[in-house]
Amino acid sequence: MIHYKRITWEEILPMWEEGMPNMSKDPTSAMGMYLHPETDEPLYDLQHMKGAPTFYGAFDGDKLIGVNSGHMNMDRVYRSRGLYVKENYRGNQIAQKLLMKTIAQARHEKAICCWSFPSKEAFSTYRWMQFQLKTCFFNFQYQDNNIRACYIIDHPGMCDYHAKFYSMLSDVGAPIPELN
Repeated sequence: MIHYKRITWEEILPMWEEGMPNMSKDPTSAMGMYLHPETDEPLYDLQHMKGAPTFYGAFDGDKLIGVNSGHMNMDRVYRSRGLYVKENYRGNQIAQKLLMKTIAQARHEKAICCWSFPSKEAFSTYRWMQFQLKTCFFNFQYQDNNIRACYIIDHPGMCDYHAKFYSMLSDVGAPIPELN
């Protein structure tokens, strides 16, 4: 029977090295949810790196077979990253349950949303968990093989964040993107 629990950085790292060799191996990521509207470059902020990450593992007996992590970004935006399930265990909703744990942690930490940067191949798992690519708050596009996706937890909080974000853009003279 598969069981789920919190794990440590030392436990998650070998799984990431095995299954996600191109991913940054830092415990947290400075990548932001939004892209700069003029350059289409990710917005980074080293404040993102200050949040304490939470790591989850899925176990078959004592064998670690799946992982995910999450950490708070600035302004109550939570990042899910590093979702990986060993190939012979895929198709059993293990990834979805790991995402459920991460979203629950985001709620516990009072996040307004939980976002990630899944590959095209993994996006169906995120879609099953109600992550979205386009809402009145964002319209994400693929970058190479990956796309940003977001699960909204606190709609009023997301409205406030959205207003603050686009106000910041207008303050620096950047065009406000259309979200048709």
